Amino acid sequence: MCHKVRQNLIRQQITNSLYYLVAVCAMLTCTTYFLLENGSGNSFPTYLLGLGTIPLITLQFRTLQFDRVLAGLAALFLGYMTLSVLWSSNNEPVVKTLTEALLVLTFCLAIPASIERFHWFLNALVVLVILSAVVNSGYSIYLHYALPDYQPLPEPRLYALGRLSNPVIGALSYGFATVLAAYMFLNETRRLARAGYLAATLLFLFAIVLTGSRGAYLALAAAMSVGVLLQYPGNRKLQVTGVAGTLLALSAGAYFFLGPEALFSRALSFRPEIWSEFISRTITSNVWVGMGMTTDSEFQLPELLIQHPHSAFIATFYYGGLIGLALYLGLVLRAIQSLGGMGQHNVRLLGSMLLAFGLTATALDGNELISKVNYLWFLVWLPVGLAMIGAKREFSGSTTT
Repeated sequence: MCHKVRQNLIRQQITNSLYYLVAVCAMLTCTTYFLLENGSGNSFPTYLLGLGTIPLITLQFRTLQFDRVLAGLAALFLGYMTLSVLWSSNNEPVVKTLTEALLVLTFCLAIPASIERFHWFLNALVVLVILSAVVNSGYSIYLHYALPDYQPLPEPRLYALGRLSNPVIGALSYGFATVLAAYMFLNETRRLARAGYLAATLLFLFAIVLTGSRGAYLALAAAMSVGVLLQYPGNRKLQVTGVAGTLLALSAGAYFFLGPEALFSRALSFRPEIWSEFISRTITSNVWVGMGMTTDSEFQLPELLIQHPHSAFIATFYYGGLIGLALYLGLVLRAIQSLGGMGQHNVRLLGSMLLAFGLTATALDGNELISKVNYLWFLVWLPVGLAMIGAKREFSGSTTT
């Protein structure tokens, strides 16, 4: 009996250690994205996250509560897209893509595991990401104005620090942080804290304006509208006022700061031509299974060289064909269903806002959904991870037991 008790105690200690490792690495993955200069350092916690999540799921599979259907769909989609490397035109090893797919899947699974285990995890994650984004955006804006020679772009657009140097990626990343700050503002009751989150929101919006990118405005409109609708259920007057005010403010801001030429004349930035090209390539080659994940995705326009399909949906169709697109749409629909039936309001609110933001943004931009940690992890896979908590469940989490 003593031997069995000792085994159970050791098993419990290992499980507790794995929970802490997974939670900490999940937070590091999200926060270091805004703080580190390159992707190598940002990817390191994802390796530890994967090494911790796999044995944790194995040990706790029967007791750990998560949406197994959604997790299965995610694994099926990631597995299929990984196999598509086999029929790609570029002879790259499948192992590399498989490793990245496992990192994505373990990141998704780590979110519900950490939220269920630690009652403080979700708020800690959101607050730390907001703080790291404030540091990045604040310093980037300072350099933008204080050091004119720092500007390497041909246009006077914000060249953000680290991995956000591309203006489009910067705008979408700051948009992601804006959604987090808005979520905290909606849920916070303390006036001083609400003022802090409002200030962070305004800082992120200012940074988005300086990037000169347009896609983030539409995605923010979708996210904020969903947030207002879910935060004030049954209050039709407040819902209509909130949604209308959000849309009007974002539309007026985009028109005022970007100008009519950027907003209307260049609004789509050759996207119809790009999407048409990659859809045509897929249909004429293999409409069912696509071109494969590592196939070249360059397209030469008279004005510039396009390096990817500029839509996560079109990219998925291009690389995975109708089968890949159907799996991804099934994954998205299941995530929406899971969030819609979720009992825990704060997770439902944040997950729905992030999913609305991510789906709108990635309909207009994005490339491969399987990659080392990048902005698509936060626009797509983080809300999917939140949705994996499962429908119609209530829990408060535990601390260390």
